[in-house]
Amino acid sequence: MLKNELETLANCLAPERGGKGIARTKLRPDFNKILSESCMRARESWASAAFSNEANDVIYRYFDFHFKFLCGLISENSGSEDDAATRELCHLLDHLLLYYKGYINYQQLIPSEYMRHRLRNCQVMYQQFMKQLYKLNSDIDLRVCLEESLSKIYCYVPAEPVDLNSLFYREALLTELAGKRNCAELMSSESLISTLISLNFNHFLFLAYLRKKVILKLEQIPAVDYDKHIADLMAATPVMPDRGQLKFDTNWPHVANMYRDCLNDFQVMFALTRVKRNQEPVPAKIPLSISVKHLACMIRVLYETGYYGNISLTAIFDHAAAVFTTKRQQFISPDSLSNAYYEISQAAAIKMSRMFAAAIEFLKPYCFPA
Repeated sequence: MLKNELETLANCLAPERGGKGIARTKLRPDFNKILSESCMRARESWASAAFSNEANDVIYRYFDFHFKFLCGLISENSGSEDDAATRELCHLLDHLLLYYKGYINYQQLIPSEYMRHRLRNCQVMYQQFMKQLYKLNSDIDLRVCLEESLSKIYCYVPAEPVDLNSLFYREALLTELAGKRNCAELMSSESLISTLISLNFNHFLFLAYLRKKVILKLEQIPAVDYDKHIADLMAATPVMPDRGQLKFDTNWPHVANMYRDCLNDFQVMFALTRVKRNQEPVPAKIPLSISVKHLACMIRVLYETGYYGNISLTAIFDHAAAVFTTKRQQFISPDSLSNAYYEISQAAAIKMSRMFAAAIEFLKPYCFPA
């Protein structure tokens, strides 16, 4: 019959009330012996349960219960005077996750003390990898990116509780990276980038590094080769599913897809630049010292006297709006010219009459030369 194999251990660790009502853990003189025997008994019982004839759902509930119970013991015992008990509990949880993690839901949170225990085991591997990175890789930007991002992951316990998925991802990432540390070719930027993308290291610093790397490369090649370079990078970066994949940040898409979006943005930018470059330059508008009403009045006078010939008023308004600016309006609309054309004010008529009179006075000497 499956039962709680940690009950005896829990009773030994149960907090008692001190003289001032403060909870404390009072350990029995034979506590270390009980701790060792309880952990051994739990390991043996777990092995028996895994090969028992019980239904699968019963076995799943059995291991899930022990995972939750053991996490609770670690949380309650963290910060106590007996660190050996906490270490032993963490080692017992290591055993449970090593051999029976298939029965455990990875989305469950783990105690901060246990996360500290697992990260402590990663310290040597992390330091060896970083040492070799600075020794074998000359890409300063990549070194800075990995130092700033990985140090926060492996040197500090997260402020918020993390789940098993996050823990296993951290360990798998470091194991893969550390496995490259003794080979110069595997420590190259191309190899590390490929590994980080395949492991979905969707850290914002890594994505920023990838984008900066593209920009630096574009600055070194002719503009005519931009499209080919981006196309080559797109072809080398597969589209990845966002679901069912281990990732650093579960709130972000796969890093490969975000990288492809960046590359696609570059392609769109290049296309827009080409369109703008191929367009004929727009001529600068001619500034007039008259208002829209005065301009409309002048157009009407010229139109009524046959200056424009058979050109339609719509074409005249469109052309004037595209070519001229006035004192108060930098952008003239054809509609405003049309409205002023059909509603000539007295002030506009007087103003333009004086201008036309001045024009006639200017032409008189040429009409009647001395």
